Amino acid sequence: MNPYKLELEVRDNEIDMQGIVSNTVYPIYFMHARHKFLKDLGVSFAEMTEKKQYLILTSTNIEFKKPLKSEDKLYVTCKVILEGKIKMGFEQEIRRLPDDMLMASSYNVGVCIDGNNRNKPYIPEIIQKNIIDKL
Repeated sequence: MNPYKLELEVRDNEIDMQGIVSNTVYPIYFMHARHKFLKDLGVSFAEMTEKKQYLILTSTNIEFKKPLKSEDKLYVTCKVILEGKIKMGFEQEIRRLPDDMLMASSYNVGVCIDGNNRNKPYIPEIIQKNIIDKL
């Protein structure tokens, strides 16, 4: 499966006193891309939550390479990697356009918790069918 790609543009409210994107914004870019990726594959956070199925992030690691600046155009990639029987890794990058410069990379691990079954971790059928089976 090719990595998912989401194009964005830096907004002025994301800039810190140094004139660069605040390091607190990068996790938001990564999260937004993961959520859009999952939504495009048919996974709705709202519907899952209504069913007491909670997709949660258990760890994240971000490496900052180069700073983004006001009005930079960028894209965020997202690729799923199965980690064992119940964990999913999300390998992600932020690249600036048009030069494709790597600005940050991230590796995030997530799991789904079943609120109907004593918060037992598991892989929901919709994720198994739309993501895991396609890897």
